[in-house]
Amino acid sequence: MEKRGVTEIPSTPFAFIWFALKPYKKWFFVSILLVVLAEVLGGLQAFALKGFIDSAQAYADGRGPSLSVVFIWVLAFPVLSLLYSLAFRASGFTMIRVNIASRTRAVKTLFEYLSLHSLSYFNNRFSGALSEKANNVSGNVPRLLSQFVWSILNLLASFVVTTFIFYRSSPGLAATFACFFILLVPFNYWITRHQASLSAKSAELAAKVRGEVIDSVTNITAVQQYSRRFFEITRIDLALDIWKESVMRNQSYREWVLTVNTVLINLFIGVILVWSFLLWSKAIISVGSLIMIATLIRGFSYSLTFIGQNITNITEAYAEMQNGLKEIVQPHGITDRENAKRLQIHESSVSFDDVVFAYDKDPRKVFDGISFRVKGGEKIGIVGTSGAGKTTIMKLLLRQHDLTGGNIYIDMQDIRDVTQESLRENISIVPQEPMLFHRTIRENITYGKLDATEEEMIDVAKKAQAHDFIEQLPQKYDSLVGERGVKLSVGQRQRVAIARAFLKNAPILILDEATSALDSESEVAVQKALQALMEGKTVFAIAHRLSTLREMDRILVFKDGNIVEDGTHRTLLKNKEGVYASFWAHQAGGFIKED
Repeated sequence: MEKRGVTEIPSTPFAFIWFALKPYKKWFFVSILLVVLAEVLGGLQAFALKGFIDSAQAYADGRGPSLSVVFIWVLAFPVLSLLYSLAFRASGFTMIRVNIASRTRAVKTLFEYLSLHSLSYFNNRFSGALSEKANNVSGNVPRLLSQFVWSILNLLASFVVTTFIFYRSSPGLAATFACFFILLVPFNYWITRHQASLSAKSAELAAKVRGEVIDSVTNITAVQQYSRRFFEITRIDLALDIWKESVMRNQSYREWVLTVNTVLINLFIGVILVWSFLLWSKAIISVGSLIMIATLIRGFSYSLTFIGQNITNITEAYAEMQNGLKEIVQPHGITDRENAKRLQIHESSVSFDDVVFAYDKDPRKVFDGISFRVKGGEKIGIVGTSGAGKTTIMKLLLRQHDLTGGNIYIDMQDIRDVTQESLRENISIVPQEPMLFHRTIRENITYGKLDATEEEMIDVAKKAQAHDFIEQLPQKYDSLVGERGVKLSVGQRQRVAIARAFLKNAPILILDEATSALDSESEVAVQKALQALMEGKTVFAIAHRLSTLREMDRILVFKDGNIVEDGTHRTLLKNKEGVYASFWAHQAGGFIKED
């Protein structure tokens, strides 16, 4: 699979919204035009009401137009009302397309960008929190677009149309209306700033409650085994009490904002209506204009009442997006060099040349100038106590971490000069802790080769000693394994992972305690299968169970980040004072006994 180009994405909310929206901007602009058209039609609808009342009054007084003219005004009102509704519904249809398409693009781009972060990035963060942040960013794209079209733009268009119609009746009335609107918006922004902080606090506490629940459910086995159900319930209750108090403050403040707006707006409506009445009483405006003004101001007041609510919603959505983008859109720790090429495998030789490595912000070095060479097809055993660097050296080979110094070569090609995808395509790994998706056994096995046939899948399952237990499951290969494979035993998960590595059949193979979870009978059978799998491949086998490494071509003994011994099983045992001989002598049940 060729390396896909990395799409650079904006790190600020509005820029990201435009990025997600840009391919579908024509539909967005159509929706904007439809909303503006709808507000114009709404104003004309009020104007038609005025025309109907004035013409009817004039006809009744015997000084006006004919009855047919009155009927035209009567007919204009429902026609404009229908067109007004249709324009809004058309805007709804176009926004559905825009919202779904832009959110889809946002989700896809965020995942692509997130997946390119280094292993260190993920090790320092909760995967659940990252998923939630990505969901907040993508979910707020359509939320803010909808707020803009149906709250901000709708209100502004309505304001312009209403002001124009008021001006036709009374310039002074229009000026008063405009001044009130202009003052109300910043006033609402000012009073809702405190609510934004209250909402953010509530959201943070809600996330904490979710985290407590998820943590307890994830570790439900420990909860039950240690009889700590009531302890966990108490922890969650405490978190809920704090969250409940925060939500009460937030919602109460929200209601106060609505109350203040309602009082101000109704006072303003009273001023406008009294002023209109005085103008009518002095015959400056007609009775139709009086009713038209009352109708317009009453309809507009609803939008004004919730202007603070809309400002709060926009502020909250913006803050959520900003927080999520800040976490996700960080520079990638490990990137392909410009003009990086695909890894070309010839002999599968591997060389570590004066390798230096330290974890981020940790002054201690895991490796400080380690070097060794592995010939193509050579099988290397790696042993050492926990923390000696055995697994880390393999992660460096996979370029899940970048070197602090030195070089790693595969067939004389620096792994930093080739694409990460092509590097990892040529390395199979069976980890100590099997990584299974919450999918079917079939999907988990064929993850090693996506286009594998049924026969290939069953063949590798048999080699991994997995076929028999799979056939006993109700859905066989279509059985779901549960989150992280919890529906299977540890040994069964390990055998599925081994089958997946069989199917990938890469020229370089890493076995990280690959048989540690198997029973003795299964281990014997799987060891035979692994011997076949290792044939013709360059193999790195990490193990505490030294008996599994007897047939390795060489064994590297790690201690404190250094290779202290290098040789075959037999030659290493000859050195009675050596580290390997010490490990062998202190084995308990075939494992290295930790000091």
